[in-house]
Amino acid sequence: MESRPHRILVVDDEPGIREGCRKILVAEGFEVETADNGTTGYEKFKEHRNFSAALIDLKMPGISGLELIELIRREDDDLVIFVITAHATIETAVESTKRGAYNYIPKPFTPEELLIALRNGLEKRRLSLDSKILKVEQEKQLLELSFERSKSKSILNCISDGVIVINRQGQIVLRNSAAARIIPEFSGCTLPVRMEEVIRSPEIKELFLETCQAEGDNVIRTREIPLDKGAYMVNATPVYNPDRENLGVVTVLRDITALKKLNVTKARFVSMVAEQVKGPLATIEACLRKIAQPQEPDGASNGSGETVGDALVRMNSLNRMLDELISLSDIETGRFAMKRYPVEISEILINALRQIEDKAKDKNIAINLHHPEGNTGGLVLADKAAMTVVFENLIDNAINYTPPGGWVDLCIEDGEIFLTVSVSDNGIGMSDVELDRVFDDFYRAKNDYTVHMPGTGLGLSLVKRLVDIHQGRVSVKSRLGEGSVFRVNLPKV
Repeated sequence: MESRPHRILVVDDEPGIREGCRKILVAEGFEVETADNGTTGYEKFKEHRNFSAALIDLKMPGISGLELIELIRREDDDLVIFVITAHATIETAVESTKRGAYNYIPKPFTPEELLIALRNGLEKRRLSLDSKILKVEQEKQLLELSFERSKSKSILNCISDGVIVINRQGQIVLRNSAAARIIPEFSGCTLPVRMEEVIRSPEIKELFLETCQAEGDNVIRTREIPLDKGAYMVNATPVYNPDRENLGVVTVLRDITALKKLNVTKARFVSMVAEQVKGPLATIEACLRKIAQPQEPDGASNGSGETVGDALVRMNSLNRMLDELISLSDIETGRFAMKRYPVEISEILINALRQIEDKAKDKNIAINLHHPEGNTGGLVLADKAAMTVVFENLIDNAINYTPPGGWVDLCIEDGEIFLTVSVSDNGIGMSDVELDRVFDDFYRAKNDYTVHMPGTGLGLSLVKRLVDIHQGRVSVKSRLGEGSVFRVNLPKV
């Protein structure tokens, strides 16, 4: 057991990330060393050699994050390594896992996300050290683990990855709870059990046979294998007795479904941009060609004014889509800059209404703003430009999905800690399925009303990201055919 405070190494070329991590960890009682590049980080690792965990950025000058992970792992098997990056892909996940990284902490992250991931990693380290002690004490063959199940069960069940131990005869002699969740066929079966009775995946069987037949090597074999509706990174390593006889295989299954979805999202993004840009550009081209035509011989207007108006509408649609994409990209990559200061919520709403009032007039939609009784609103701690974007999107969304002649109500409610702004409409509303996905990236409801309505499906996703950054909360209630109510809670000054 480790009695001294855990020592953490933070290696990142961004000063804000290094100092932010240091302050968070020191406040929690950890000892922290920082480095601004991979070379310095490796020198500090060799100087102290008593680190429990390391937070390492991938892209740095000098020694890269992947190279630093490999160098550290050669000298310390127990140090828990986290990759902190704004560029998570399945390729970097696979490569960093192969080189010895424990997990990802994607930027930007909150103090809670950092501390939860770090504590889980340190718990894994503690369990790993305990497991090594048990292994030294036992000095018995792998099959004896089945008789020591009561001792190892609590350790294995704390591990979030699936762990399966298979002996040389093809019997599963040990598995943890995570493995039972990943492979439902474990339910109701008693160990030991033949591998063929539980594992249906031919890829896992092939990986077991290849690893079990290895003679004398300690290579970890890795495969990406689909299971059920998810994707898993499966690592298999042989286990030997003191005489170097192969006793079986330990297999670890890590869920990488979320990382795989990143690639799917990228593909959807490319497809969406192509579809959304192609149509408006074609319309703009046709409008401009019409403007370029000569006037009618009798001097009558060729409708160029209306045509230019149509072109501007399409251009505004393109500009708004690009603004949303840029804002989301900045938030995801940590480049989003925000200045929060006391600002009147009514001022923000009025600014948002100015941007959208012409659209409401064109659809003959009445917009009403209700203040708390006795005042005009209240002060919130917010970035004025970001909050204007939030309410402009919510009001625009309400107008889009409300038939002509309807109404949109904005109501400010004053609470002890939060100011709440609700945006209500008597539009088409949403089904339960649409409600579950309303804040997802690129999601748009598909029905007869929306089929010809332009949009990216990014507006409400951007709203949620900006409100979350302000330590606020956005929620929605809706029923199909009865309108919707979006509520935004923002911290008061």
